[in-house]
Amino acid sequence: MRIKIVQADVSQAAIIATIGKKSFRSAFEPLFNSKVELFGYLERTYDAIKLSKSLRKENNVYFLAWFDAKPVGFAKIKKSSLNDHIESIAQMELQKIYVLPEYHNCGIGKALMKEIKCLAKEFYPDYMWLDVHTSNEKAIHFYEKNGFTKIGKNYFTIGSQTFHYYVMGFAVAAIIKTAC
Repeated sequence: MRIKIVQADVSQAAIIATIGKKSFRSAFEPLFNSKVELFGYLERTYDAIKLSKSLRKENNVYFLAWFDAKPVGFAKIKKSSLNDHIESIAQMELQKIYVLPEYHNCGIGKALMKEIKCLAKEFYPDYMWLDVHTSNEKAIHFYEKNGFTKIGKNYFTIGSQTFHYYVMGFAVAAIIKTAC
């Protein structure tokens, strides 16, 4: 099979860092007024040592996607993460799902989402939620196709810029019906 999804471990932190930097830059570079702020963010966020610590946290799960034996994408899930837009104490966050641009439309995102939903089925929170940039129509469509709906807005500041995001979510019981 061309696509393989595995649960990542600490030994794969550098791989995740590389995918994260490349994917984030491809998606968000046009939105940044300052390349210095963008590159500073990338270095801080996708530092392999920082990611190693994140991979060790009990609350975090990382999936790594391989295509023809090459690492091409990843997802990060927080098993327990609360969002004020949702009235529940049992929430799971899909914090990141990135695929290298040259592997878009190869089924990588779909394969990662299947694993994410299997994880949700295992831990069975009331809701799963995520943030997506308001201008990222391709991602919004992907999430809507996978059962997410817009439930609010969120804002993140990186350096001197504030970015606008939709909060999207779904009730896990309503969407997780397929066997894993």
